[in-house]
Amino acid sequence: MSWNDLVIEKSRGIVTEKNIDDFNMDFWSAINNEHNSDIPDGEFCEFAIDMWGMKLRGHYVVEWIGDNDYPNETEPCEIELDYLEIVKVA
Repeated sequence: MSWNDLVIEKSRGIVTEKNIDDFNMDFWSAINNEHNSDIPDGEFCEFAIDMWGMKLRGHYVVEWIGDNDYPNETEPCEIELDYLEIVKVA
C-alpha cells in the first residue's frame, strides 16, 4: 500500500485525497525538525510525532543529503509509518 493510501485509510477521514498534500508537507516539516542532521548515514531512527489530531509513530533510515559542502549532513529517508492513533478531543 502506498504512503498516501495508508495515511488516508488509517486516519479515518482526517486526511483525505483533497488534503493529503498539505498533510505530507506538514509531516515532512515535523519529521525534518525532529531529525538530528548529524546522525550518521545509514542509521535506523524511530520517530514520534503528534499532528493533525493524530499520534504518528514509525521509523526511517538516515541518508546523506548528497552535498559535498556538507559531508556529514543527513536527512530522513525510507520513512515507514508503524502506528497511527486518532487522539480523542474532549
